[in-house]
Amino acid sequence: MRKELRGLTLVALISVATAAGAQVKIEDHPLGETAEQFFSEAHEGMILSACAKKDFEKVYRSIKKTAKEYCAWLSSVRQRMVGDESGKYKGEVSPDYTKTTTYVFVAGKFVAAEILFTAPDLANNYQGKSFAEIFSGLKGIYGPPTSESIMPYQNAYGVPYERHQELWLAESYAIQVDEQPGSNGWTRVNVSTRETYDKLRIEITKPPPNPLN
Repeated sequence: MRKELRGLTLVALISVATAAGAQVKIEDHPLGETAEQFFSEAHEGMILSACAKKDFEKVYRSIKKTAKEYCAWLSSVRQRMVGDESGKYKGEVSPDYTKTTTYVFVAGKFVAAEILFTAPDLANNYQGKSFAEIFSGLKGIYGPPTSESIMPYQNAYGVPYERHQELWLAESYAIQVDEQPGSNGWTRVNVSTRETYDKLRIEITKPPPNPLN
């Protein structure tokens, strides 16, 4: 059963419930799929198909680059990721300017994504999504977080806030949420396969090499 989170909930993450747990998708891309699948589906697949046919009118005009330049760039990204190169791809097809999504590929597979949400603020006409909205959407799909913490935070002017961090750990995925409150605030959601998360944690906790050895 597919549930899409809209309105006051999260629109970037989709969970497909199965008997074994949940499959996490980001903008219709399931974690763990091959780069070949990734660039053949959803927005990327549609745009690359239009590029191949030189049907540039179907390439989103909201992209700052010209259609031809964008087609060349996206085709280059696809070629590198399909060729088992590890790297990142920043999606530019979303009409929502208060959200950016960066996809991570390792050895030809889509293994992680960072979704950065701008908080509602005067600078963006109070558009965006608050931490409370994002947390509510994730909790509604994935249940209570595995762990959560609240830390003191001060902005550049010394104004105190509470900064929330949430973590969902499952057998096949990990979801981390970090908030920067206050003006120009944001909420960052990092989604990854559990294997990718565990490898990163090992790297972070690994002691630095002894310079005397």
